[in-house]
Amino acid sequence: MQKVSSRDAAALLKQAGAAINTLVQENRKLKKEAADRERDVRVVKLAREMEEKGLASELDLEEKVAHLRKVENLDVTEQAVKLAAPQGRGFGDIGEVEGAGEHPFITFVQTGEDPR
Repeated sequence: MQKVSSRDAAALLKQAGAAINTLVQENRKLKKEAADRERDVRVVKLAREMEEKGLASELDLEEKVAHLRKVENLDVTEQAVKLAAPQGRGFGDIGEVEGAGEHPFITFVQTGEDPR
């Protein structure tokens, strides 16, 4: 078996330490990039859900995405969107009554005539 001098061992350990340090830094960078991509996918999905439900209708999809990227904790926002009811039409709107034209009550209020 060949003996390694202490000088060679020190040089080898120095090289190994530098290589390990470089790999650790690269690994951290890749993990951060992967986490950023995963978060961005969540943000876009959440913005689309908001679009479907009519939430923050004054903003278009890109503006919603930009706003959501600034949100620190997406979990809370995701739960809020999940619990939110679709916007745009009120619950029990009279326009939901089946039949042709306006609801008879609306016609009466607008014209004073009984549509029957």
